[in-house]
Amino acid sequence: MTLDSYDKLLGTVLQEYKILTEYKRLQCEDLGGIYVIPSHENSFVWFGVLFVRSGPYKNGVFRFTLTLSDKFPNDSAVPTVVFQSEIFHPLVCPYNGTLELSEAFAKWKTGENHLWQVLKFIQYVFVHFEEYMAVAELTANNVAHELFQQSRADFLQRVEECVRLSQAKVYDPAPVQDRNYIVFEQFDGAV
Repeated sequence: MTLDSYDKLLGTVLQEYKILTEYKRLQCEDLGGIYVIPSHENSFVWFGVLFVRSGPYKNGVFRFTLTLSDKFPNDSAVPTVVFQSEIFHPLVCPYNGTLELSEAFAKWKTGENHLWQVLKFIQYVFVHFEEYMAVAELTANNVAHELFQQSRADFLQRVEECVRLSQAKVYDPAPVQDRNYIVFEQFDGAV
């Protein structure tokens, strides 16, 4: 083994260790209603599910993927969060499901920012939606943002439809072949 390949291997091991440390830190945080697990195939991809317990998105079950940059945590690239189903939310892009994180994380600061903070932000913008919207400056879905500002009743109707759709898709099969993807099955009382 050459010195260069040894350094590369050591760098990869240290990076994997840092990602594992981020995952371990989640146990110390109050993340009720949000569950994540790293992909079996790629530790830079985490599968998640958000169960919204209150607010306008109450009872929504939203699957998402959290993706880390290939240099995480040693660069300033903010992780990306992409929801798997269509969500009518001012911070969720209606075209690709990406959650707008730049207001909370302009750039990633190693040692200062952690993945549990991203998960807390996800939780906050759904559970404490109205509080967040009172101070929010950025938006990813202008239609949702304008409807929220101009007609709360119409906005809430669209949100309720989005929640119903999320519930209807809870038992859908995994869109990827990964044994760590979070799946749900109907309750079988005979088991």
